[in-house]
Order: sequence, then structure tokens, then C-alpha cells
Amino acid sequence: MNDTALPKAANPALAPDAPPLAQDDAPPPAQDGGRPNARDALVERWWEDHFPGSPVAQSTAAWNHAFAAKEELKRRLKTLIEEDN
Repeated sequence: MNDTALPKAANPALAPDAPPLAQDDAPPPAQDGGRPNARDALVERWWEDHFPGSPVAQSTAAWNHAFAAKEELKRRLKTLIEEDN
């Protein structure tokens, strides 16, 4: 691994030091029907704006912990919105 390169993981299966996926290869956030939804897209956009290339991306354990928290946030938002409907 080139320690001067900033990793960019676009998929939960990739560790931060894995080669990045092309933007077109990244799967869109999906809801139960398999279609993208605005809530998940917003969370994914926030993630992409803040985490790739950050200090969190320098540690696989930190990256995996933050990624799991992001996925949990999406689940909680879905539940919250469903409860309001």
C-alpha cells in the first residue's frame, strides 16, 4: 500500500486500503423494493463528503466502526419515518 495515497472506499466490502470503485460502480442506496430513496442517498452523500480521505480512513478498524454506525443510522431513520406514517 502506498501510505501517501488517500484511500476511498465506496462499498462496505472494501477496506480503506482497497482500490476505489468507479463512481458508476457504486450501488445506489436502496429501499426494500430495491429502488434508491432520498433518505439513504442523503446519508450516503454525507458519508462520501466527510469520510474518504479522512483520518478515519487511515484505520481499517475505525473505518469499519464508522461504516457500521452509518448503516445503523440509515436503519434508525427508516424506523423513525415509518413510525411517523
